[in-house]
Amino acid sequence: MTMPARPSVVPAWRPRRVAWGTLTTALILVALAVTDVLLQPALLDLVQIGLLLQTALPLVFVAAAQTLVVLVRGIDLSVGGIFVVANAITAQWVGGAAGSHQLLLLVAIASGLAMGAFNGALVAGLRFEPFIATLGTWTIFSGIALMILPTDGGTPPPILTSIILGEVFGIPSAIVIVAAIFGVWRAIRGTRFGGRIMAVGADEERARLNGTPVRRVKLAVYALAGLVAGLGGIYSAGATVSGTPTAGDAYILVSVAAVVIGGTSLLGGRGGVGLSIMAALSLALISDIVSAVNFDVWVSVAASSGLLLVVVVVRALIERGSERSRA
Repeated sequence: MTMPARPSVVPAWRPRRVAWGTLTTALILVALAVTDVLLQPALLDLVQIGLLLQTALPLVFVAAAQTLVVLVRGIDLSVGGIFVVANAITAQWVGGAAGSHQLLLLVAIASGLAMGAFNGALVAGLRFEPFIATLGTWTIFSGIALMILPTDGGTPPPILTSIILGEVFGIPSAIVIVAAIFGVWRAIRGTRFGGRIMAVGADEERARLNGTPVRRVKLAVYALAGLVAGLGGIYSAGATVSGTPTAGDAYILVSVAAVVIGGTSLLGGRGGVGLSIMAALSLALISDIVSAVNFDVWVSVAASSGLLLVVVVVRALIERGSERSRA
């Protein structure tokens, strides 16, 4: 006697969940880019895009550094201090003696890594609150920058400026650098270390129980954030052909705004550097649009603040709607 064949069960199709955070950030960037192009059609030229990205890149670097720390449920107020120390070293020491001290550029890079690791030791090793620890180190690092370069000035090495302001196979270096930052983040995100970053931020205790060395991950993240912020300071020195020992202060709160506008959760474990890059570019576009229509500078600040508020409210409404639909 043969048994009747069981009818095949076709799994129910489930719609793919929409990444509203990424979609919102991308739409903001596209809307602002279209507006800027309508006001300034010359921006369709590759060279003009490169010039716009040159002004945005210091914030892109600092926002990327801030994002790394936020992903592990921290915050780094010292990114501005790290930025200016590397900036001052590049302008004052690396560019000294007619640019013959170019090997000292390694010192500028290492300083960012070391200062970030110091933050990590305070937060992960000594269990200091990130806000308090980095507030203190911000003051220390800013003082070191002023000691190296008391006033605006200095001369970065000409080769650094030529690379930063030049082209790579006909493409402005600024475009290549933005693409490289995004590419490096995607590479990190796909590694075991990238997975541990997200795991620590999402649930530190569960990550510890699963064998993740939480303290080492946090230390590495803060060190990496310091390296990225330091690279931003080096870039700024080369792009402006000068050093400014107080330039980093302006990027601290704006970097947090870029993180929030991009959609990275301040509670950690969700988001990414790519989102913050798009948000930083959006903030740069706002400044460019305001400049194009000859408005006062305060309009740019007000518009950026308004964008931050709108994004927070919209995302809160989207999350509430998602929770209700799941319920």
